[in-house]
Amino acid sequence: MKKKRIWSCFVLLGLLFLLAGCSDRRIYKIGVSQCSQDDWRMKMNDEINREIMFHEDAVVEIRSADDSNTKQIEDIKYFVENGFDILIVSPNEAAALTPVVKEVYEQGMPVVIFDRNINGNTYTARIGVDDECLGRSAAHYALHILGEGAKAIEIFGLKGSTPAEGRHNGFVKEFEDNGGIILASGPGNWNNEDAMTVVDSLLREYQDVDLIYAHNDRMAIGASEVARRHGRDSIHIIGIDAAPNIGIKAVADSVIDATFLYPTEGHRLIRTALAILKGQPYERETILPVSSAVDLTNADILLLQNETLNEEAGKMRLLKAQIDDYWAKHSSQTSLLYASIAIIILLFGVGFLLLRAFWQRSKHHRELMVQNRLLEEERDKQRILNEQLEAATQSKLIFFTNVSHDLRTPLTLISEPVAQLADADNLTAPQKTLIKIANKNVKILQRLINQILDFRKYENGKLNLRLTEIDFNQAVRDWMESFYSVARKRDIKLTIDGPAANVPMPMAIDTEKIERVFFNLLSNAFKYTPNNGVITVWYEYDNRCLTFKVSDTGEGISERDLGNIFDRFYQVDRIHPKGSGIGLSLAKAFVELHDGTISVESTLNKGSVFTVTIPVRHIAETTITAEKAIGDRDVETELDNIESSLSFDADKPIALIIDDNKDIQKLVGEILDTDYNIITASNGKEGVRMAARYVPDLIVCDVMMPVMDGLECCRHIKNEVSTSHIPVLMLTACSMDEQRVQGYDSGADGYLSKPFNSSVLKSRCSSLIMNRKRIKNLWQSPSSAVPKEETGKSIRKEALPKNDIDSEFYNRFLKILNEGMGNQDLNVDMIASQMGLERSQFYRKIKSLTNYAPVELIRRLRLQRGRELLISTEKTIGEIAYEIGFSTPAYFTKCYRDAYGETPSQVRNTLVK
Repeated sequence: MKKKRIWSCFVLLGLLFLLAGCSDRRIYKIGVSQCSQDDWRMKMNDEINREIMFHEDAVVEIRSADDSNTKQIEDIKYFVENGFDILIVSPNEAAALTPVVKEVYEQGMPVVIFDRNINGNTYTARIGVDDECLGRSAAHYALHILGEGAKAIEIFGLKGSTPAEGRHNGFVKEFEDNGGIILASGPGNWNNEDAMTVVDSLLREYQDVDLIYAHNDRMAIGASEVARRHGRDSIHIIGIDAAPNIGIKAVADSVIDATFLYPTEGHRLIRTALAILKGQPYERETILPVSSAVDLTNADILLLQNETLNEEAGKMRLLKAQIDDYWAKHSSQTSLLYASIAIIILLFGVGFLLLRAFWQRSKHHRELMVQNRLLEEERDKQRILNEQLEAATQSKLIFFTNVSHDLRTPLTLISEPVAQLADADNLTAPQKTLIKIANKNVKILQRLINQILDFRKYENGKLNLRLTEIDFNQAVRDWMESFYSVARKRDIKLTIDGPAANVPMPMAIDTEKIERVFFNLLSNAFKYTPNNGVITVWYEYDNRCLTFKVSDTGEGISERDLGNIFDRFYQVDRIHPKGSGIGLSLAKAFVELHDGTISVESTLNKGSVFTVTIPVRHIAETTITAEKAIGDRDVETELDNIESSLSFDADKPIALIIDDNKDIQKLVGEILDTDYNIITASNGKEGVRMAARYVPDLIVCDVMMPVMDGLECCRHIKNEVSTSHIPVLMLTACSMDEQRVQGYDSGADGYLSKPFNSSVLKSRCSSLIMNRKRIKNLWQSPSSAVPKEETGKSIRKEALPKNDIDSEFYNRFLKILNEGMGNQDLNVDMIASQMGLERSQFYRKIKSLTNYAPVELIRRLRLQRGRELLISTEKTIGEIAYEIGFSTPAYFTKCYRDAYGETPSQVRNTLVK
């Protein structure tokens, strides 16, 4: 524990040294979107970059749209997508840029508008100039130098740009109000070329021009150049912006007469943006003051000031670069110092760890020695257990082999008489069905015994190949012939995909073994493929190997089982397997004897593909015809469905047989056919549906079934009102008491173990039916027929306990009948609807409980109520007839005489006497 504390101290000390120079400082990202790129904006950009040098916690990126609305929208989206903290925008055109600026602002990103404006006030702050005031100042200056009556041409900026609109409105109003005349106004779009074109055309049209007023210096310079070409040097030219390298220089060089300073204030933009980001106070609307005109009287001074300012700015940038270089060197030296200290600490730590590792290694070595000794002991025990398990497995195989040998003789004595009986013509239809079931299962048992014996030979290395040179193409077509009749009966599309029948495929194989492999794969495909499915046999042949595949559209095999299906005795369906689990294992053994391989690909609910590959070899130059080891009759006997000879008689009770084994269904059906109408279901879920639909008189149900087992099926049947009265007899191959307890807890009325005796089965079914009839008689007993309620009315009461489902059902029926007894229109359909059942279900339920049809039971209960009223009240016969739901007193008298042998009047007369 002490060593761990020392090591923790070293680690913490090292981390402190490494993190000593680190600080968690946020760097703000400021995005500036300029609408264009001219000298005025370049001056502003210089001011922005100069100001950002004084703020180490911020960086700025400036992008120019080059007078394009589309490009400026893309620039704004770039800033948003790259995680900038604030957006500074000079909109190219208000109408085009307002939607995107509004969207960014509403998303929560601060927006600062400068120079030009947008429509509305969806921004965080705005810094601008009073452009109308600037226009008025230009007009006032022009009138001052030209006097009243001066004639002017205006070169307009970009349409939709707020500075252009403001400069125009201010100039025109001030100029015209004080006697000036605006001859024309043309769009210059802020650039020199467009302005020169417009001025050229206007000067050709207007000869008497005193002044050209341009919204910026570039357009003013272009206008001056055109005026000189036209020999109109007397025209005065005024511009706006006063950028040092353009406007002021043009004034100093006498290219234009004056320009008005349009303040840039780049430093103010950065300071306002940082104030917003840091939550400091700021002004939302900032209007910059308008300065006086720049002309020949002050242009040289301003240029000199600008040069001095640029020189100082250059010195500042150089100084900052030197400081940054010094700080970089300081940081690297500090990092080197910290790294040296950390390395020294780590070296001490590594030395300590090496020493500690040596101690631990010695300790672990001692522990490993002890563990190795224990593992060796466990290994010896495991080896002994494996030897014992192998010996037990071999003993079982030997036992199975011996038993199989012993079973062959009695099975032979059984199979031959059964086969002859199956071919006999003097059997009745039920006898024919039963003997076919026996013959089919004898064949299956014979094949299973042969497989066990062959597998034992393979395990002992005594299973040899008997190679024969055959034409595989012809052989596989002969083997397929045995399956076509079964496929036609089940509407299965059985196809062969291989070379044409006349193409020879000579090779040497053990014909009997490969035929059994083929039979196993194809019979499995038939077992697991539903009716109207597809089974395909595909094969190809070259000089090196033969490959054939058997594919189906059946149930498929899960990934869990896919790797084990070739293991001996492995069964995919563990609940109710369709095979012994030895067929595929033996098929694999036969293929491997040929030095081949067998594999499978499968998808649940889509099907499986078994692939067999066998190397081609030859033992003779000519082929012989392969004799079939498995005949057509063997295939039909095992795979064909046995047709039942069941008949239907409306007077017989209905028995529902639920079992996933078709042969068991047919066997039980043939046994019970003489006394019952038989319907069948293949699993518990289907059985519940069939029971609710047909409401049978008896259910015989297997316990182990797929989808829904017999216990769950029984619970569903006993908990459903329409089927709760039906007796259920469970069939099971296991006779353990625990399973019987589970069955009785699920509501089963009886149990019968497989194999069962037909007489016992008939007796148990008959007994369950009779017990149900006794319960009916109790329901019909006079002693429980007419107890009275508090109101004086009497109703029929159930004989079963109140918590019984059947009792609750009958009570609901009596309540509905008594509440609506006076309604002449009350019928079976109305009552069944109120009970939540179909008419047929309601009919069979009432019939099974009372032995009366619903119409007869309703009439009987009405007559009982009428007899009570006749005896206990003074009401007239007509009043009683209408009260109990008869349409006329005459019809009531007729029904009463038929039921009791006397008329209502005779009853009244007897009471009077």
